[in-house]
Amino acid sequence: MKIGKSGVWFSVHGLGRADLVKLAQEIDRLKYDVLWYPESVGYESLALGSFLLGETDRLCLASGIANIYARDAFSAMAGHNTLNALYDDRFVLGLGVSHVPLVEGRRGHMYGKPVATMRAYLDAMAAAEIAVKAPARNLVLAALGPNMLALAREKAEGALPYSVPPEHTAQAKAILGPDRWLCVEQKICLTTP
Repeated sequence: MKIGKSGVWFSVHGLGRADLVKLAQEIDRLKYDVLWYPESVGYESLALGSFLLGETDRLCLASGIANIYARDAFSAMAGHNTLNALYDDRFVLGLGVSHVPLVEGRRGHMYGKPVATMRAYLDAMAAAEIAVKAPARNLVLAALGPNMLALAREKAEGALPYSVPPEHTAQAKAILGPDRWLCVEQKICLTTP
């Protein structure tokens, strides 16, 4: 997969079916490479990815970011492989450890040490014996600090830092190296003068 150079990150939680289709198809028509969408408290990440992949022709879809506490590692790997096998290698699985209130409060899980928990999860994904094989492994980690960025370099195709300044981007790229994806999200506000 070539992730491309431009994408859109859009919070889709308040959108219904027709608006979701319109959004994805318009982003596809405008020739953006990827539509990133969050999971947090709305649509289930892999189900939404499947729906939007079915409504577009060339656009890549990316979970930005799917919570590792929402599904076990086997299910995450099976979902990744299934979507990429069925939709021509157009799905990126972005994974993150989320935040204590969403993990413990909303989901009722115990929040573990972020890097150790993510490492164990990625190891379990790699060990999963999934009958459906994906054309490639398209996996990025929500990574801000140097330890999670190093883990992304070691165990994933790259990282998705969220709302970071340009200085962080340079530091992240130095840690990830030239052969890993660095999918930086910057928020913008479109206004009229």
